[in-house]
Amino acid sequence: MKCSGAAFTACMLLLQASNSSAADPAVMRVAVVPSAGQMSLVIELTDEARSVSTQQVTPTLLLVEAGPIALPLKRQILDAPSGLELLQKVSIDEGTNGGKEHVLRLGVTMKRSAPSTVRVVGRRVYVDFMVADGPAPVAPPRAAGAPMAMQQRQSRPTPRGNVIPAAAGAGQQVLTGATSRLEEIQPFLLSATSAPVPNPTVLNAVGEAISSVQESLRGVQPPAKQGPSFQLLVSAASLAKEAVSADFHGDRASKAKQSIAVLAAAKAQLQ
Repeated sequence: MKCSGAAFTACMLLLQASNSSAADPAVMRVAVVPSAGQMSLVIELTDEARSVSTQQVTPTLLLVEAGPIALPLKRQILDAPSGLELLQKVSIDEGTNGGKEHVLRLGVTMKRSAPSTVRVVGRRVYVDFMVADGPAPVAPPRAAGAPMAMQQRQSRPTPRGNVIPAAAGAGQQVLTGATSRLEEIQPFLLSATSAPVPNPTVLNAVGEAISSVQESLRGVQPPAKQGPSFQLLVSAASLAKEAVSADFHGDRASKAKQSIAVLAAAKAQLQ
């Protein structure tokens, strides 16, 4: 891939694979190309993809599906290098579409929501994200063709007993923020749980978004008058997380609607 210095501030290679002689296209490389006012995720295949689609799973998670592709495909989760304004991580996985064809599934997690468009140019698929006006961020220098560093993420749970008492204003802010985020997730929760055959990638993505809300509530002790609202909010998040859990074998849609009803009750008490 050629990157002109006049057009781009940086061209960072996330993934590169060896050539493949399979009939279906294989993934050659995945790169991110930031420029003024835009950041592009470039997926290069050995041949033009016959179908490309996107799904906005959550406000900050975009699922890109392209295919069919040749197997095997190494599953990876890549953290973005420092210096990028939008991109947080990219997950690379395989899946099967409605036609039983093997497809590439890229989960693009952003630091904040941003408008995006998809274009196909030959054997390259571009996902273009619009960024705020201003100078494009400059990433640290990288050797040509250097793969993106892989970092294993580890959760950092709050130790038991380390409860953070919240002042009245802070407690209200935490509850309001968590309520707003759960409301943003609701359309994606309903979509993920109402599908005839739930997509594991989508369920996992929605679950991660819910987990971030649960993490913001963990270890916070709200003022006494906000205790009932806090408990309802915690219950709403738990029900939503259960609805998208891989181990859940009940009615996902009913569980999701139960979560939404509990969240509505929590919001009513906050007002």
